[in-house]
Amino acid sequence: MCDPSYGGNARNGNNPTGALANAPPAGHWFSAQFQQLMQSAYPPLP
Repeated sequence: MCDPSYGGNARNGNNPTGALANAPPAGHWFSAQFQQLMQSAYPPLP
């Protein structure tokens, strides 16, 4: 579930997804997430 506005449900304790704002539908390119993954890589990428 990548919808940042999703409020959760009873099965997940009504917790939101924590998705980044303006997230596209699953499977679509998301530049902001790619940049976040690059910054969080371990070991760090050059």
